[in-house]
Amino acid sequence: MAASREYLPLPSEEELRTLYPTNLELLNVQVLFRHGERTPVRARFQTWGLPPFWPFCKIARQFTQTIVTYPNDATTPFEYVRRLESVAKDLPKNVPVPASGFKSGQSDELCMLGELTDLGRETGFKLGDRLRWLYIDKLKFLPPLFNDHKYFYFRSSHVARSNETLLSLFNGLYPPTFRKAGLKPTIYTRLFPQENAYPNDENCRRLSELGFMFAEIAAHRWNPVLADYPSSKLTDVLPNGIAIDGSPRASGVFDTVAACVAHNVPYPEGFKDERVVKEIREAVMDEWYLGVQKSREYRTLAVGAIAGDFLYRIKLAVSADKAAHGSKLKDLFSPREKFEPREKAVKLALYGSHDTTIASLLCAIQAFDHQWPPFTSDLRFELFAHSKPVEVPKPADKPTVSTSESEVMNTPLRPAGFVSSKTKREYFVRLTYNDKTLKLPGCAKEGEHLPGDSSFCTLEAFEKVINEFVPQNWELQCRQNLGKPVLDNPEIAKEFSTIPRVDGAVMSKPQA
Repeated sequence: MAASREYLPLPSEEELRTLYPTNLELLNVQVLFRHGERTPVRARFQTWGLPPFWPFCKIARQFTQTIVTYPNDATTPFEYVRRLESVAKDLPKNVPVPASGFKSGQSDELCMLGELTDLGRETGFKLGDRLRWLYIDKLKFLPPLFNDHKYFYFRSSHVARSNETLLSLFNGLYPPTFRKAGLKPTIYTRLFPQENAYPNDENCRRLSELGFMFAEIAAHRWNPVLADYPSSKLTDVLPNGIAIDGSPRASGVFDTVAACVAHNVPYPEGFKDERVVKEIREAVMDEWYLGVQKSREYRTLAVGAIAGDFLYRIKLAVSADKAAHGSKLKDLFSPREKFEPREKAVKLALYGSHDTTIASLLCAIQAFDHQWPPFTSDLRFELFAHSKPVEVPKPADKPTVSTSESEVMNTPLRPAGFVSSKTKREYFVRLTYNDKTLKLPGCAKEGEHLPGDSSFCTLEAFEKVINEFVPQNWELQCRQNLGKPVLDNPEIAKEFSTIPRVDGAVMSKPQA
């Protein structure tokens, strides 16, 4: 079970020349990455010997805040030590007691539930360091010093572990000695109702409703499977068996085991059985990602908005490149985009996100490998330009006026055409996932990719792939079709309608 990312070896010089041909110019890179290793999002399985608080947050134990010093309103850094407190439920009146870790002496290293751990900060830094090696040291694409904001766009989901991973990544990309003194990175965060860095079902009623439907389908399909082999191997820790809609849920069990594996925490022997892990993983992936694979409406509401963000920034970069080369071609933006603020094109955009974002996008573009995205996974969008010589036909010279027919017939003509010094800029988009180049089915046909390499989608083909699920109005579409089956997939809608439900109600909302 690969919970943490296993990096491929850095490419050799020869491999780099293959990955980045000299006839292609890199214009824009966007990196969507999952946060680093974290603790489980819920306290589970104390019967396994797991405490509710894990002692893997030594780095985060001291916080610095800026406070106002009265009476002159000056600001000053203020450091304090965070210490977690719990309650002893077996004592009268829930007496407060210090939270404890795996052993004594760890009170100042404890993590909150779902918090980025020291390991998660290290892997975030490692990803940033690898990006520096590639885009700064080798390709010379980014400036070696962070001395201007104009080349960058940084955004994180509002969840703390994503923001902290982004900070760690930036520290690897531009260590302190490679930054202009006093220049700080700007990180954008959206309000919760407008968040699109993960499938935002809490602010989209229709997406939440579709999530219920597909969770029920997964339970109907997989509960009999999970009740067989996996449950038989887990009776010592899950005496009631394991199920998609069980207590704890299969997804919660999977999440806790993944956190144990990542941090080398002992876990029950039953989860070391490859078949057990495989069947639980496939069941949970069906619960969370079947909807993205089978329903256009689902993927539109789940990840269409952030996919539109990637496409928007790609087109900004193309527009800037065309302007730099004196092209006067039609506007790339749709009428809907014309009302959005036009930002300057950047070279690098970083998005701190989550496993559900990456996996859902991979499903939406038909590139999912059916493995749960490990911690610190990244999905990259790279935009390239190719300058192609253009043959401009030139009409033959007119013969000199002559009264003699023979003179007219014997006048030599210049060649009908010649190769002009003008060039045409063509644009290609390539996606890589955890350093592996992706080949999208939507770019497979001739004319939809760079000749000889189908991993480079033409801009037109890539835009067609993304626009297949970009919402026209996300907030409006979240309020449409409420109470209806999966409209764009009759087969799935029929399957859902045959599932027995108590009083016609769907099961509880899926949560990790």
